[in-house]
Amino acid sequence: MAMLKNLSALTILLAITIALLPRATFATVGIPDCAKGVTSDCGFGFFKIIVLGDTSAPTGECCHQLVKAGKNCHNQFVESIISSRKPIRGTISDVYRRSNETWNNCSATSSVSPPEPAH
Repeated sequence: MAMLKNLSALTILLAITIALLPRATFATVGIPDCAKGVTSDCGFGFFKIIVLGDTSAPTGECCHQLVKAGKNCHNQFVESIISSRKPIRGTISDVYRRSNETWNNCSATSSVSPPEPAH
């Protein structure tokens, strides 16, 4: 029971902290440099969808930012979350599935072309 209270308090603290962050970028510790063009609101939205299993869809603007950052950057973000051992909803396979679904949906609806992969 104490563990549940601590987890609830941590979740509330995380939500408050993120709400108070400037909307500038989602480039924080563990987030790849390539994601600097993704706002904190969009980054947290992708985190909720991919890691926590939130069923909401990202906004068009967030998809635009994601596709502009590129698939490699998106994959780096997902790998950084998995390697950090943060709590996830479901299995790691679920996270990868949600990640691919998010990328595919965003890339299909965004008018931005992803950057060319580095050779």
